[in-house]
Amino acid sequence: MPFTLRRARRREPSAVRSIVDVVRATIRAPHKREYNTYEHLTHSSKSRKPLHRHDPQVPPHIFDLPAELLCHIFILGANVDPLLPIRVSHVCHGWRTLALNTPALWRRIDLDARLRMWLERVHRARACTLDIVLASRNSSTPRTLTRRYLDAQSVQLYVHCMVPYIHQWRSLTIEFQHYAPYLWNAALSSCCGRGQAVYAPHLEEMSLIYPHNDDSKEFVLFGGYAPCLRAVTVHGIRLTWLPSIFGNLTSLHYTHHGFTRGVDAATELLYVIQISNRLQDLRISFPQAPVPAATLTHPTPFPADEAAHLPYLTTLEIRIEGSEIPSALIHLLAHLSIPAVQTLCLLAPTSNIRSPRAVDIASRLRQLLKALPRLYSLHHLEVEHTWLSDPRFIFAVLHVVPNLKVLTLRGTQVTNPFFLDLSEILRARLRSSITYGSPLILDTIELDRCGAITAGAVADAVKHRLGGNPPCVQAIHVKEGVSVDVAVLRRVKHMNVRVRVWQKGEEIELARASSSRPRTPRHGVTPGTTSSDAAARTR
Repeated sequence: MPFTLRRARRREPSAVRSIVDVVRATIRAPHKREYNTYEHLTHSSKSRKPLHRHDPQVPPHIFDLPAELLCHIFILGANVDPLLPIRVSHVCHGWRTLALNTPALWRRIDLDARLRMWLERVHRARACTLDIVLASRNSSTPRTLTRRYLDAQSVQLYVHCMVPYIHQWRSLTIEFQHYAPYLWNAALSSCCGRGQAVYAPHLEEMSLIYPHNDDSKEFVLFGGYAPCLRAVTVHGIRLTWLPSIFGNLTSLHYTHHGFTRGVDAATELLYVIQISNRLQDLRISFPQAPVPAATLTHPTPFPADEAAHLPYLTTLEIRIEGSEIPSALIHLLAHLSIPAVQTLCLLAPTSNIRSPRAVDIASRLRQLLKALPRLYSLHHLEVEHTWLSDPRFIFAVLHVVPNLKVLTLRGTQVTNPFFLDLSEILRARLRSSITYGSPLILDTIELDRCGAITAGAVADAVKHRLGGNPPCVQAIHVKEGVSVDVAVLRRVKHMNVRVRVWQKGEEIELARASSSRPRTPRHGVTPGTTSSDAAARTR
């Protein structure tokens, strides 16, 4: 027999409407809170305190942030630490609800042996685009799996699990810093094929880096269809450059693979530039590495009377490795048309100027100067190390760039005689420009890590050559100069050229130390009094 006083059968007394009206009239809420998305998602949390605080002395709490701002913070952190979304979802019920309702928080897939976890993250990303990362570098984030070595079988398995979602890829990053047999073929074989199964309609960025690659065959990626691709980084790999994939590029970082040299390497790169003629940022690098043992078919020679035209290119960076300038670079610049370039960077690692190849570098620089295209729109020129081996190269370039405003020099090749000769060239350039029109005046000369130059040479150049009316340059920035004496540079404080010095990332004030000190009284006159007042006090 069931018990008659069970709670399920008890009826709560209903409140009379008049009583409810009296309670509403007498008891009022202190403040009507606005609707908050985060509070709506976490309404079931009983231990959470109210979000709004009216006391200005109470410090703000993280729960006071709007849900949209908190989601944005989580997404920025997930770009640095791939496991941050998991840690965030384990803090509290509110943050877990917020994380699970933010698909963009789970979009980065950093592939390793934890495939079940990454597939679950793909499921949580829903219809959001994905960022696929496969790298062999050591992880710098704590409590993550350290990856030191990847073999071909593991790489092929990781990529094969992500190929069914290739239509959601937004970026692809594959980077190997070690050598393994058939590694590159295992990484890209799943992305090569025909049909819509390998199309990448939403891919925007791609980075393929493998310096130790020994596979010389070309890869046709994504079935020849990736119309949204805008930025590409290629190092050590040969790709079939199709207009349907690379025709809309705006940024290209190209490091030559080394399977071809000389004219063949320049021809291959010129055909790449012809297809990607919408580039705005181009970085070319020629590493010094032995040519792998491979038999390659030589490409069709580029026509001698034809030029690869880049009308939208604004930034050009050329990097060489070692102590020589490759002949492929000279042949490339001879067939390149870059009328809109505003920034030109000639970069190289630190090299010894007394090497036995110094004579060869000087001759190559003279050949490069003849092949250099017209740079009428150039505003910023950055030169370092090997490119400064022959000062005549830089002096000659200054005469063919009328709109140059910023000149950056970096390396031990910038000595006192070099800088004095440079100031003479700038003075002659200014005089010739005044004769034919408006004066050619530089805005800034940056001396970055030029340890061979002294403060005396800078002061003499400013006083006798660069300074004047009008000056040849508006400002000189000395950054990390080990032999720069600040006391010597104070002599040119009142010149038309402004000198600024940075040491260890901090700017040093060049104002005179005596300018801030109070004046000592002279002949019994204290500061702020006149001589007549002092005489009256003496009487």
